[in-house]
Amino acid sequence: MEYLRKRMKFLLIITFSVAIILFVQYEINYDKTLDIKKVGIYMTLLKIACGGYGLYGLIQFFRVK
Repeated sequence: MEYLRKRMKFLLIITFSVAIILFVQYEINYDKTLDIKKVGIYMTLLKIACGGYGLYGLIQFFRVK
């Protein structure tokens, strides 16, 4: 239990990062009213930022002592 308690913050970071990436990917693929030229760059940047933050959470998850 102590193992998970120390790592709970990083589990939440990973979970929310993956959820945001999936939501953005869903919106890009299934919302036909989106103008990809206007919001495509912002959504791509959001996916990259969430991916990096999720990677940070994954690395820190295994580094916690």
